[in-house]
Amino acid sequence: MSLNLRPRRRPVPTIPIVSLIDIMVVLLIFVVATTTFKKNQTRMEIALPSSKSLGATTSAPDVRVTLGITKTNEIFIDATPVKIENLAQALKDLRTNQPNSKLELEADTATALGTLVQVWDALKEAGIPVTDVPARIQRAGS
Repeated sequence: MSLNLRPRRRPVPTIPIVSLIDIMVVLLIFVVATTTFKKNQTRMEIALPSSKSLGATTSAPDVRVTLGITKTNEIFIDATPVKIENLAQALKDLRTNQPNSKLELEADTATALGTLVQVWDALKEAGIPVTDVPARIQRAGS
């Protein structure tokens, strides 16, 4: 019986170079495709002129007017009750008296769909596009 005291030679692991090259090519394509190249821009200092009178010519701020509909189908323009038959005329008067005002529709969730359609018809009759009137539907008391 003889003792083999020499260490065994392990085989050297081989690294598959071909597959590494494929992976590197894919990574290179990804980097090139996702990189944004910045163009060289000339930079120069510019002293901008200032004006004291131009900043003072701002227009008057827009006034929000609430067009409210309760769950009992009562209609209000800024807390003033209006009948549905007179709504188009009241909206026309509002446009002539306050041309910078913006309407905002607030309705209860229990408001009848027919009342909303009548309000939209009155808006069209007054010359106000329905898309210009943002609507907020909410429960009474909230």
